[in-house]
Amino acid sequence: MFVSQEAISIPVAYLETFIMTLVAFLIGYIGSNLYNKIILKKSLAAQSETIQNLKKTIINLEDELDRKGDGVFRKDRMDDEFDHLKVRNRAFSQEVISEKLVEKDYSDIINFDRIGTASVFDKNELQQIIGIGPYTEAKLNELGIYTFDQISRLTKEDIEIITKLIKFFPDRIKNDRWVAKAIRLKEQLLEDAQDPKKKMKHKKTTY
Repeated sequence: MFVSQEAISIPVAYLETFIMTLVAFLIGYIGSNLYNKIILKKSLAAQSETIQNLKKTIINLEDELDRKGDGVFRKDRMDDEFDHLKVRNRAFSQEVISEKLVEKDYSDIINFDRIGTASVFDKNELQQIIGIGPYTEAKLNELGIYTFDQISRLTKEDIEIITKLIKFFPDRIKNDRWVAKAIRLKEQLLEDAQDPKKKMKHKKTTY
């Protein structure tokens, strides 16, 4: 039986096409995997370097705060930067960016019967107290502390409990004199409320 050369060449052509397609696929697949691994390795190296830089910055800030001590230096801007760096460091370490304290009842830990209860509708601008930045204010709000009046009633025991809950530096609240400043700000609010002229002035500046 005679088989023509043309009949043989057709399946060979199909086989060659299949082999070429398979080789091209394998080259593309392997190349893509290698490229992705290289990109991932570079990304991890960059993140690791960023984490190390952030840790060094935090250590430097801690040393700076220790050197200043006892409220001699106005540390409120450094507080905000320090808190921000701690948040970024947790993010790069694949942890939660903000430690959510809400959705937990702290009434059995903090004596709200003594310091009073408040809500977001009663909220004062706690950042007027030097040493309280946006991050710290948010944590206090999550604990249920919104007003100058509440802070003005804090005892030594309350301060120790709050320091632990918000993971603050020991004696920081005491050294920054939160209670004394809260008392002054509370009195100022009462004076403004009793003086019609101050009240009108206050209304104008809040819009």
